[in-house]
Amino acid sequence: MTSNWGCGAGTPRILPGEFVGKTVFDLLKYHEPDGTPIVHHHNALRGVASRFEYWMEDRALDIQVGPLRTPEGEIVGVSGVALDITERKKLEDDARFQATHDALTGLANYREFLNILEREVRRADRSHRPFAVLLLDLDELKMINDRFGHLAGNRALKRLAAAMKESSRATDLAARYGGDEFALLLIDTDPGMAEQVAQRIHASLRKDPELPALSVSIGAAISPADGRSVQELLETADQRLYRRKRQSRAKVV
Repeated sequence: MTSNWGCGAGTPRILPGEFVGKTVFDLLKYHEPDGTPIVHHHNALRGVASRFEYWMEDRALDIQVGPLRTPEGEIVGVSGVALDITERKKLEDDARFQATHDALTGLANYREFLNILEREVRRADRSHRPFAVLLLDLDELKMINDRFGHLAGNRALKRLAAAMKESSRATDLAARYGGDEFALLLIDTDPGMAEQVAQRIHASLRKDPELPALSVSIGAAISPADGRSVQELLETADQRLYRRKRQSRAKVV
């Protein structure tokens, strides 16, 4: 680095000449010679301007680099400008989260679930690895709303969402499918593993001390055995879900 302006970038402020004598590695705290920031700087030395985003510690930077030329056109270095866009990125992330997640439970919403399920179907076609779709229906939500109030009903939905997240892996996707219906996409999962997850959800609700006590009906479909398309898998899981609900109601009667 041969010079830098004295513009501020949050706290602390950058002083004029503060970076003089440092390398790009020192500035960006980056040590991989073939990493994105270094490649862009090397390209600038070959005359190619570029723009990229880079996270430095907890700050997001919008960086533009290009060749630094003499009046005769000879490339003698790289000129760069970095803008702190951390707050903008946070606003974008918040907006994206709100557009793809259910406001009450924090789970993925119906549209996001279908988008990711569609991608997983395509991935499974290439990799030939099984995955499972679980559809869940919270039992007697109307009764909970009528007897305990809608706040208790909302709390019941959040309790089921927590049980689903607790019983699945970070790589799986839990979603609120709509109303009292939920869905769980289990990556690289066979029928036995899917049944284990369903049993963990049941067990999590049984040990929950909060009242009213909750129960859930669950139907599962495994790809590719139960279908190779989104529609086939959802229809199979839905049929098994309502078969379980009918069985549960018969036991109650």
